[in-house]
Amino acid sequence: MPDMKYIYITGGITLVFIWIVIIISAAFNPWFSVTGNALSDLGGGNMLLNGHPAPLYPYIYNVGLMIEAIFIAVLASLFLSKSKQKVENAGISFFIISALFLALIGIYHEGTYPHDFVSIWFFILASISYITVGISLIINKMKYGIPITLSIMISWILYAIIPWQSVAEDEIFGIAVIELVVIFHIFSFRNRLDYFITRKS
Repeated sequence: MPDMKYIYITGGITLVFIWIVIIISAAFNPWFSVTGNALSDLGGGNMLLNGHPAPLYPYIYNVGLMIEAIFIAVLASLFLSKSKQKVENAGISFFIISALFLALIGIYHEGTYPHDFVSIWFFILASISYITVGISLIINKMKYGIPITLSIMISWILYAIIPWQSVAEDEIFGIAVIELVVIFHIFSFRNRLDYFITRKS
């Protein structure tokens, strides 16, 4: 069973890296606007097809997504090695699959046929993942199950009712929600060994 420090380190890198990728990509493309574009505009497309200039250095964004997917898969694997609940493990496995779809967003960048499909399914699979994790924690009367479950449910309601100005805004919102539930999940692993010893006794 891995020490929590590996989860903390990997989790911290995973949570921060995606924002670094977005900020660096946007810095090279001053035309990019959070209120007028999609994040994927930084990875492909052109003015004729998508209403914006072709991005400079699109590989920063696209390869960055692939690297972020690897970090997510490693973090989820650490979660699996720490978890002892079958339902929770199923949810974590969905998170690994969502990481694959994140990598596919970089491979099938904007302007390619599968892009929209893999983009929306990254968020759907991540949501399914953490609804499952949250339910598992609730069933086992463990901390953070309710906050995780409510965060996902409320986020989809807000996504549906808020009049977003751009795709980038709702994507950033989605990333923030996923990171929030990941933080809750990391916190839920603290003192788990003591918790299971107590339950068995």
